Amino acid sequence: MDYNLMEIRTALSTSTNTVGVLGSSAGGAEIQKLVQTMPIEAYNKVTDLARLLPRQNIDQYAYIWNLVKETAASSGLSNSSFVFYSEGASGTPAVSTKFQALAVAKSWRTDYEVTGLMIAAGMGDQLAEEARYASESHAVGEERAIICGTATGAYGFASSFPGLLQLMNSYADLGDTTTIYGTARQSTYTQLDVSVVLAGATTTDALDLADLDSAITKSNKRGAKSAKRIFFCSEERVDEISQRLQSQQQFVSTGNTIEFEGGFRVLSYKRIPIIGSRFMDKNGITYTSSFSASSADNALYLLDMDHIKMVHVAGVNAVHIPISGGGDAGSYLQRSDVKGGYFKSYGTLVMTRFDTQVLVCNLVAP
Repeated sequence: MDYNLMEIRTALSTSTNTVGVLGSSAGGAEIQKLVQTMPIEAYNKVTDLARLLPRQNIDQYAYIWNLVKETAASSGLSNSSFVFYSEGASGTPAVSTKFQALAVAKSWRTDYEVTGLMIAAGMGDQLAEEARYASESHAVGEERAIICGTATGAYGFASSFPGLLQLMNSYADLGDTTTIYGTARQSTYTQLDVSVVLAGATTTDALDLADLDSAITKSNKRGAKSAKRIFFCSEERVDEISQRLQSQQQFVSTGNTIEFEGGFRVLSYKRIPIIGSRFMDKNGITYTSSFSASSADNALYLLDMDHIKMVHVAGVNAVHIPISGGGDAGSYLQRSDVKGGYFKSYGTLVMTRFDTQVLVCNLVAP
């Protein structure tokens, strides 16, 4: 018997000498193993809303604008001197009442680093990989802030700028008194109120296409008929709307989809794109006898995109800052054996007009 051959066969067995090995199924300690150097990503990094928002540069710490107060919500006009008059008669000019809003910029960043040892070991271009992951994380973090803002019970951050969850609300319809852009919502500042559609008057109710129709009607009557608009909701809600369309013999086809920016096709309702987001399933708002944020999937938005944007101070938007090593506080010496960097942004989300935005709430979760 060839004992040398037997020893080799034993050494190459997948069931011996496996102590300390990464899983016995990978083979014994004598078997050399090749680990793929390209990591596999296990999360969806694509943003849904952030890429649709226009970006504007500002050269100061805050974005400031004026909102004109209406005399009557049903008029669609500000204080106006419009009259029919008899020949030779005089008119009386009216001065509009303005309200100043202030959106203060925030700063956010995403850091990464790789040790000198890992770089020297040559396991692929780890520095470039970590930089790419940080860039993607920066985009996803901004998306979470845009949607959920300061709501840590959702996907937001305590120190964030106000997101849609804080902005899409109303004092007149829901009794919300949140401070928005420097002023608390109240009866005298209805220009900070979005339009509201309640699926159920005092309790949650299932979504119906009539709710979407009501949202469009409210937006149309506020003058946004020709605006660039989207329905924005959770991914599960998109599925529900698709099923509602099919149940009414409006099968999803080219007639119910639309080619959106970037060349991708999405579901649409009355030619308004329906955009889903994995961060919308906690932007819940309910109204029974009073308003409450529920951190559940019971709200969707009809957004007037002509009046929503991101502003950035001095154009600092995902700017990459490379670093090498690190020093003690106040020291210029590089001490740490690392290379890396960070991506930083200065800015905030701005909703320049509220009444053309529509909140559909009191929905049963899909």
